[in-house]
Amino acid sequence: LQVFREEHDYQYADIVVVSGYAEKFYIEHLHAAGDEVRYVIDGTGYFDIRDVHDEWVRMHARAGDFVEFPSGIEHRFAVDDNLYIQAMRLYPGDGEPDWSSVSRSEVHGNNTSRNEYVDKYLCGVDPDLEDHHDDPDDHHDDPDDHHDDPD
Repeated sequence: LQVFREEHDYQYADIVVVSGYAEKFYIEHLHAAGDEVRYVIDGTGYFDIRDVHDEWVRMHARAGDFVEFPSGIEHRFAVDDNLYIQAMRLYPGDGEPDWSSVSRSEVHGNNTSRNEYVDKYLCGVDPDLEDHHDDPDDHHDDPDDHHDDPD
């Protein structure tokens, strides 16, 4: 952990303890100021992130786990049934960290960090801006629609 901190200039670290459901962490959000970096010291919890198909991927983090995901990814966190986690939050540089977050409902394609994430990891296709999910005439997921099915 110390080598990683030195190599990536994570000079700032603090300890956060969550001992129950915390709505502010569970509301889907992103951080624009930097990557999410956590080292789990004790306890357990769930980090949920969105995959390229806009589906949740759940990571069950335990003591000794190191979690890092990029700025701009939509995510949430919750403790598990043990209702306790203690983790080290890491932030680059030696200045005051910016832990501010933006909820998914407020992004709508106008967040630089989110746009950079979409370009780098989602091939430029932001599921939040795709309107085909709500199109009642779009039958690509209709099991009775076999016009493109070779069988």
